Amino acid sequence: MRYNRYTLDDLKKSSDRKRFSYISFFAGGGGSTAGYKLAGGDVRFVNEFQQVAVNTYLANWPDTPHICGDIKNVTGQQIMDMTGLKVGELDILDGSPPCPPFSMSGTKKKGWNKEKMAYGMKQQNIEDLTWEMIRITREMQPKVVICENVKGLTMDYAKQHLDRMIADFEKEGYTTTSKVLNGIHYGVPQKRQRVFIVSVRNDVMDDIGMPWMTIQNIFPDGATNEEATVEDAIGDLRLDNENSVEAYELCEGMKKSAKYKWLKRLPKNPDKVVSVGDSVVGPFYDKLIAHRKKMGKSIPDAKHSFFQSRRVPWNQASHTLSEQGLMTSLAVHLHPEEDRGYTTKESARIMTLPEDYINTGTLNEQLARIGLMVAPLMMKFLADSIYEKVLKPYNEKGS
Repeated sequence: MRYNRYTLDDLKKSSDRKRFSYISFFAGGGGSTAGYKLAGGDVRFVNEFQQVAVNTYLANWPDTPHICGDIKNVTGQQIMDMTGLKVGELDILDGSPPCPPFSMSGTKKKGWNKEKMAYGMKQQNIEDLTWEMIRITREMQPKVVICENVKGLTMDYAKQHLDRMIADFEKEGYTTTSKVLNGIHYGVPQKRQRVFIVSVRNDVMDDIGMPWMTIQNIFPDGATNEEATVEDAIGDLRLDNENSVEAYELCEGMKKSAKYKWLKRLPKNPDKVVSVGDSVVGPFYDKLIAHRKKMGKSIPDAKHSFFQSRRVPWNQASHTLSEQGLMTSLAVHLHPEEDRGYTTKESARIMTLPEDYINTGTLNEQLARIGLMVAPLMMKFLADSIYEKVLKPYNEKGS
């Protein structure tokens, strides 16, 4: 398997199998939903804080029961009233709380427990919201809980947060494990490392005879030994008229950027990954400082995002797409041949979204939403594994 394309209709056909039920918090534009549907999941309810994201979600799956609002104001009883589910019936409770405090590319410790803004709206803080998921777990008693977050959650000061999270799930009667997965092993043309935290209700484990020490085996093996590349994902879009119009606009916009004069020095389709920093931090750094002083702008150091714009060869996987990295003003992820960032269509392909996925809002809102998503193919393979190893044997034993 290199790169598999699919459509919203393919998702409907797969989801109609209704192999398992799930609800999703922090649903965003529906990246995890696409993955669950590919695995045959039946979405029963979603919750998302930002209206701009809900608009995109409903443009693709308009009939989904949902609440747009703060998870703190949502109760398990509300969800059960809306869905007809009873305590203990739900198969999977899913959620990917906002990750800025733990992001490898974000503010890390500087963002700990501080209010943030996005699109003029307050963002929720992961420090609080993880425990809201645990509260919903207590109220609904799902068989399995899946949380996705950035790799940084497993490192340094953030590890204490993960440890406490695991301990609190254990108090609710769940056995929990976690593992960092890389998208390139699951057909995603992107070096996207994310930690997946999976909690299984103890009575479910007992019924299927799964010893707690073997729960790590719940994670899927790599789906492929062949990495999907940028060429596999977006090579054909060079001939796509709609994509070409947006690409032209991005190129014109980039010409107005302070980094353009250095960006255009980068070779086209290089033999290896190259970055603006390769040329700027060396002989041109003094010129950059002089220019920015003249313009009255701040002086970035060598590690600043100004220098992090990278051009990846056609025959390699992309670096991790991120909320800020896709925004037109930063363009951290550069097209292999053109002096611009990825278009929304290219970004959606690299994130393995459906071919006819509908994105809404401004250009930067669309790009940022894609960067925040769970890659559908990563979630698909994890959900497949959990269904085969936990939910299917549990349901067969009870039937």
